[in-house]
Amino acid sequence: MKHIFFSIATLILFSLPMFGSEIESVAYARLVSSISSPGAPVASGKYIIFTAQGDARHTGIAFRHEDYTTIHSLERIVKRDELGIPQKDGSGKPLDTVLFYIAKVPPGMDEVQYRLVINGLWTTDPLNPHTVYDPDTRLYVSTVAATRYETFKTDYIANGRVRFTCPSKPGTTVRLAGSFNSWDPFMYEMRESSPGLFELELPLPSGTWYYAYFDGMSQLPDTTNPERVYTRDGRVASVVHVD
Repeated sequence: MKHIFFSIATLILFSLPMFGSEIESVAYARLVSSISSPGAPVASGKYIIFTAQGDARHTGIAFRHEDYTTIHSLERIVKRDELGIPQKDGSGKPLDTVLFYIAKVPPGMDEVQYRLVINGLWTTDPLNPHTVYDPDTRLYVSTVAATRYETFKTDYIANGRVRFTCPSKPGTTVRLAGSFNSWDPFMYEMRESSPGLFELELPLPSGTWYYAYFDGMSQLPDTTNPERVYTRDGRVASVVHVD
């Protein structure tokens, strides 16, 4: 009896999604190995597996939390024999392939809305019966429930937005300043989202930015971000990169 296994048409490392941080390669390989056939999206921890029929020339996926500005290409899984040769049916036609995309859900989200682009045409996911009306686009979009999780660290989110975070003494006033606002320590006051945890989401242009937090006039580096530099006056500043 012949053994059949799956192989990915392109290298795993080249297909990692850009949702703020990459999927760990071991977790990615495990998720790929769980795919057997096209179907509705499957949530697995912090990740969602999207699949599609393999008969399209190209299938992409775009997400609402990225404002549908980026189309991520689905990868192809081909059924092969033990020699690595693509399997064919009795008539010599290659067996059906499966297209897939694995997305890491951004922190704080319990639902992911998306649309597919199949051969250049935007559409809802034909394998997912769950759709909602999006008043912003005035279109129906596909939706899938996600497992909500939170992380407390400064990180680039998407579309030029950065979430700054600072643990400090509850009830204090913490402000943010950096090279993006000429180091004005009074422009941005952070919100205390829970006791002792302060955060602020800010849109920034592409580039590398230096910043610090201020408790009164005391400058504090970002303890959730290990990347730091020394400023001209000898103080420590944290660094964030915006794509």
